[in-house]
Formats: sequence, C-alpha cells, structure tokens
Amino acid sequence: MIPPRWAPETKRFVFVTCAILIALAVWLFGVVLAPLVIAVIIAYLLNPISNWLERRTPLRRRWAVTIVYVGFLLALALIPSVLAPLMVRQIRQIDIDVQQVLDEVNGVLTTYSPPGVKINTDTLTEQIQGSLNQIFQPAASIAANLAVEIAGGFIWAIFIFVVAYYMLLDANRFSRWVDSWVPAGYDGEFKQLRSALDAVWKSYFLGQLTLAIIVGIIVGGTTAILGIRSAILLGLVAALLELIPNWGYSISGAVGMLFAYFQGSTWIPLPLWAFALLVGGFYFLLWQIDTNYLVPHIIGNRLQLPPAVIIVGIIAGASVGGALGLLLAAPIIASVRVLGGYVYRRLLDIEPYVLVYETPALGNPPDVKPPLPTAAESAGGE
Repeated sequence: MIPPRWAPETKRFVFVTCAILIALAVWLFGVVLAPLVIAVIIAYLLNPISNWLERRTPLRRRWAVTIVYVGFLLALALIPSVLAPLMVRQIRQIDIDVQQVLDEVNGVLTTYSPPGVKINTDTLTEQIQGSLNQIFQPAASIAANLAVEIAGGFIWAIFIFVVAYYMLLDANRFSRWVDSWVPAGYDGEFKQLRSALDAVWKSYFLGQLTLAIIVGIIVGGTTAILGIRSAILLGLVAALLELIPNWGYSISGAVGMLFAYFQGSTWIPLPLWAFALLVGGFYFLLWQIDTNYLVPHIIGNRLQLPPAVIIVGIIAGASVGGALGLLLAAPIIASVRVLGGYVYRRLLDIEPYVLVYETPALGNPPDVKPPLPTAAESAGGE
C-alpha cells in the first residue's frame, strides 16, 4: 500500500521545524562552527590534489589522501621553522630611539605652540613611562592567560586536522550523497549551480594566494631598495594583510610608514618624516596598481561585488564570525548572489535560471552567458 502524500501544511510545518532545529543547533554548538569551517576549507583545497593523485597512480583513495595530507602537514611544520630565525633577525633590526622621538616631538611642540605657552616635555615623558608601567604590571596574569589560550588553540588545531582528514577522505562520497538527494529533472541545474559556486571559491582562494605572493614580493623588494633594514618582515606583513580586502593596505601601509620613520633609510639622505611620507606614497601607488590591475587580472572580476558591498560584508562578517568571518565575507556574499539570482529567476520564470560568469580579459567587463545544455537537454533537442 502506497502511503499518502504530505499535505502542503504538513510540508510547511516540517520545513519550519527543521529550520528552527538547525538554527538552534548552530546557536548551541557555535563554538565548533569556526573550527569546522576551517576543516571544510582545508578538505576543499586539498581534494583536487587528492583526486589527481588517485587518477594518475594506482593508489587507492585512502593512500592518496594520506600522502597529500602528510605533505600538507609537513609544509605547515616547515614554514615556521624556516621563517622563525629570519623573523628574529628582522625584529632585532628594529631600533627605536625613544630620546630622538621625544626630541622631535619637543621641537614640533616648541615651534607650533601658542606664544607664551611652554610645554614641559619632561613631565610628559614621566607620564608616558607611568602609563607604560601600569600597562605592563599585570604581565604575569597576561602570560598565564596567553598560555591557556595557546593550549586551547593546540587542542582546536588537533580537532581541525583530524576532522579535515576524514572530510577529505570522504569528499567524493559526500558529493555523490548530495547528488542523490537532487530531485529528478533538476540534475542539470544543480550541476550548473555547483560549478558556479565552485568557480567563486576557487577564484577567491587561488586569486588571494597569488595576490599575497605578488604583493609580498613587491613590498619586500621595494622597501629593501629604499633602504629599510626590515624589508622582509614588511613583505610578509603585506602578504598576510592582502587577505583582508580593502582594509589590508591601510594597515600594511601604516606599518611600513612606522618602520620607515623609526629605522630610516640606509642610503637615502632624507629626514625621517620625509622618508616615511615617501614610503607611504609607494604603498598608495601599489594600492592603485593592485586595485586597477592585479585584482582584475588575477581574480578576473569573478566575484563581481561593489566595494561598498564588500566593506559592509566585512564589518558584518567580523562582528558575526570574527577573523574567519572577515576573511570569508567576500566569497560568501558572492555565493549568496549566485544562489539568490537562481531563486529570483526561478520565481519569475526567467530563463536561463543559472547564469555563468566567464573570466574576462584585463580591463573588460565580465561576460554573462547562459549555461551549456546538459546531455539530456541536447538529446531532447535532437
């Protein structure tokens, strides 16, 4: 006997109940959400490499995944061991002459202070030193809290790497399981949607990695030519901050100007303030090149999001998901745009339902073309 179908009211009740339960689970287990997202990203990035190794070698899935994952962990372990001595040498080159800074401040205050007003810089220095002492007095408690945070982070790191390994191991199986839930007749649209979302995330990750490497090399090389002794450190800072859309350059430029002011140049005979302005001008020029040339060429305008939308998304992502929400705000908004466009065109019966954004050439707007027909549609058309 065939069971009766659910009434529309029953379907709506089940849907609303499931949505409430999912939201409640996310709220109760929100502490696990960020590590879980990181594990998903690791598995997503390593899955193409594992699939390639599995196809090109006689290795089974488990062995291919294990080899790729062990190589990934070894690379993560080697990066700090190689960079740590270099960073220590770079940081040791930071030589801040506090007395020189105070003398310059005293000169500025004396020059631009109103007539008859005398500012006692000795009192100002004592107040600054007293404030610093008050800040660093609870150093023991800060160190204890930091040790607890490091221990907690180590535990979360183990959780992330273990979960990411098993996700990577079952990635293809999970994809087939999701495909099995697609209703009959929607296979083509689902594959097109998945392809569009996959293009968004691949463009973001690969593009951001490429941009970070290029910007880091440019900043490190240029600041070294300008005579800043900690140029390698500035290059690494610029590469890391390149992952933060729009705001990364402001922070990176401020750090570069501080280094320029406190270290000066090894060969350019300029006052410290003038040299800092020169370095700031270089960062501004690089920001223009990155915005108008590097980003369109490397990422290909795939995300197609206005700067105002990205800025608002970054603020919202940072408030909701912290650093992870800040970094993933742009691709999440682009994914919502793809899904929202599909729902909108479906509701209004506008064909094609899924739009494909092709990567444009440099300086050209993106081409929006209808998706290619599926094999079933081609056969039906014949």
